[in-house]
Amino acid sequence: MLPRSPRVFSASLLASAITATLLPSAVVHAEPVASVQRSAYAIPAGSLTSVLGAFAANAGVNLSYDAPLTQGKTSPGLQGQYGVLDGLSRILAGSGLQAVTQADGSFSLRPLPKDSTALELGATTVDGTRLLAAESTDSYTVRSVSIGKGQHSLRETPQSVTVMTRKMMDEQNLNTLEQVMEKTPGITVHDSPMGGKYFYSRGFMIAGQYQYDGVPLDVGGNYVQANSFASDMAYYDRVEILRGAAGMLKGAGSSAGGVNFIRKRGQDKAKTSVTLSAGTWDNYRAQVDTGGPLNESGTVRGRAVVAQQDRKYFYDIGEREDQVVYGALDIDLNSDTTLGLGVAYEKLDAKPCWQGLPRYSDGSDLKVSRSTCLGASWNHWDSERTSLFADLSHRINEDWALKVASMYTHNDQNMQYAMAEGNVPVGSTQGASRVYSGLFDYDQDDYGFDANLDGHFRAWGLEHEIIVGANASRSKSSDRYELINLTSLYGVTQNPFNPNPHLPKPGDDVYASQSYRGGPLPVENDTRQFGSYATLRLKLAEPLTAVLGGRVSWYRNSNDAYTQAWDYWQRNRSQENGQVTPFAALIYDLDETWSVYASYADIFQPQSTYTKVDGSALQPKTGASYELGVKAEWYEGRLNGAFNLFRNTEEHRAEADYDTVCGGSSDGFCYSDSGKVRAQGFEAELSGELFERLQVLAGYTYTQIEYLKRIDETRQDATFSASYAPKHLLRAWADYDLDGALQRWSVGAGVTAQSQNHYQDRGTKVVQPGYALWSARVAYKLDDNWSLALNGNNLFDKHYYSSIGAVNWGNFYGEPRNLMVTLKGDF
Repeated sequence: MLPRSPRVFSASLLASAITATLLPSAVVHAEPVASVQRSAYAIPAGSLTSVLGAFAANAGVNLSYDAPLTQGKTSPGLQGQYGVLDGLSRILAGSGLQAVTQADGSFSLRPLPKDSTALELGATTVDGTRLLAAESTDSYTVRSVSIGKGQHSLRETPQSVTVMTRKMMDEQNLNTLEQVMEKTPGITVHDSPMGGKYFYSRGFMIAGQYQYDGVPLDVGGNYVQANSFASDMAYYDRVEILRGAAGMLKGAGSSAGGVNFIRKRGQDKAKTSVTLSAGTWDNYRAQVDTGGPLNESGTVRGRAVVAQQDRKYFYDIGEREDQVVYGALDIDLNSDTTLGLGVAYEKLDAKPCWQGLPRYSDGSDLKVSRSTCLGASWNHWDSERTSLFADLSHRINEDWALKVASMYTHNDQNMQYAMAEGNVPVGSTQGASRVYSGLFDYDQDDYGFDANLDGHFRAWGLEHEIIVGANASRSKSSDRYELINLTSLYGVTQNPFNPNPHLPKPGDDVYASQSYRGGPLPVENDTRQFGSYATLRLKLAEPLTAVLGGRVSWYRNSNDAYTQAWDYWQRNRSQENGQVTPFAALIYDLDETWSVYASYADIFQPQSTYTKVDGSALQPKTGASYELGVKAEWYEGRLNGAFNLFRNTEEHRAEADYDTVCGGSSDGFCYSDSGKVRAQGFEAELSGELFERLQVLAGYTYTQIEYLKRIDETRQDATFSASYAPKHLLRAWADYDLDGALQRWSVGAGVTAQSQNHYQDRGTKVVQPGYALWSARVAYKLDDNWSLALNGNNLFDKHYYSSIGAVNWGNFYGEPRNLMVTLKGDF
């Protein structure tokens, strides 16, 4: 909508102000317009009444409220381009009021509930520079995402994106990265035999595809244990998860997708939250989250989060202690420039159960107790991680904004453990699994940087957007590991039906002299990436948008490893220069609610750590991702829906050649790059306010994955990654406020259900039948400050394996029924 002439604009403003002042109930009338449409505003600061009047006249909306609500209040005005809801959110910030959509499409104002820290609009909004602390505490969806650079609604994003909001994480006690991913639609989580978790999307592994406020890092990419790491969710506002090719985000990567962590920022209003939880297996957690303006003008805002969790597990010897300390500052250097700083420290002290359980030799279940662990009482996993954040946002003018961001993180991990492997003869009630032990000392430094310019411009009577930028990342790791055979050294074995945790603990000198893998010298790895990118959102016609993008990437990797058992050095060097990863999409708006889209994205992923028979490194894996979908946005963005068909293909995948031996390989085998895999299927998702007082996040994924080419052509039709991506996967959760305005009682319920999956261990098939896990929550508001909630998971105590592996190892039971009670205070 084009701005009105100055004379009409001034008259409308004056009339609105007089009406609001004289009448008991003021009603500002203007032409109706779709509230999702963005318009340009240049409303100066002033009384809240006058600013609202000017906004209503310019936006063409009907806005009603009782005059006393705005009397004596001021507003910073509005500068820039906004939709109606985003504009109202900015104008009302700090006023104690919220805008509510009426049935006829008009808007009314009402006071915020006393315990609310965010507008009912429930979105994180950006005014071109300053990230407002309107965290999504009251919604299962958001108004915009930033994982693809810039700020765009889910409907405007032509790929599959799920947002795990703060409300979702709080209500389900999702306190770690693993727990968040386990509840995300379309994502499957697999236990690593060596600790940690692997994450899969559409059957492909998400490895090192992480961003922090848009800054790419290789965290989890070269981590020896898994894709996960000791990451607590205490200081993140939300997590954005992209499914499909993410080459535009970072450069090298798989077809699986990417994850963007949005950290908590300094708050405009003073607020403190205290959370105390206690649950099954001595699971205790305490967290304090406080923040607010640090000076009278509010140009300096702070945030501090402290959390500690101590817990045991349902299996023997298992325990874990997490500590988190986080601080952040946001400083408005002037009205157009904001500097953000942050530091986080995380400490983990855990005693996991590595390697999982074996099975009978025919692949059938041993049916031992779920508390069974074949590890040792001296197992330990210690981790410390320090992260530094810095970003600078500058609004050049109403149409152009610049953002520069950087991050550094250092991680130390030390591990020592015993693990057992070896199947049991069919029908036997005795076993003698071989016992191995590992000693790890792992250090990694990650650096990341991103700078981008985001601008809107008009041409041919329509508005377009262009984003240009560059980013870089570097990962340096030093990984010393030594593995020994305790059965050979001490004659010990483990009986899965009666395990003994009191195994002999070797000294460090035993590992140094007896290791059959690894050795006294660490594996040194250095990965560097740099890329420049550009995205053009070109409005071809009012309902049709073309999104054209491309990234040019440079990649360098060096990997030096020494294998003591074979007295063998392997030094791999690889590089990729000017690798282009294109992206293209079309979005067609059917009406104000529905859009259809088609998109294409490319990927490449170096595989230099794998070695061919001739000693050379493998060529990069390549692939493409195709999507055809429909998206919808109801109630001005409070509810989002999506459905898509997808096809992902990867070529030149690394495959182990079990007929060869390569001394420098981590598993001793040589590799070939002959693999080709295709994943296809469809996804459906619904997130947000389904109807008044009911929030929902639900997603269903159908995935069909198969090898198109592999080393062993006799197994060409074998299913790929069947243990990581079941054909059918449903994740759903809903929460309902029972008594509306009183906001006293709320109840929630959810389910995770999946079809049968299996693991092919050479000639033996290990099967996990399909299952459904039900969870629920009931919460009661004790008074204006305190609330009490009870969560229950796996309510029907389903016995199942959360991860299945080979007949010798890698089978992990899922959690039995468990409860958690949470007391939360907001001040």
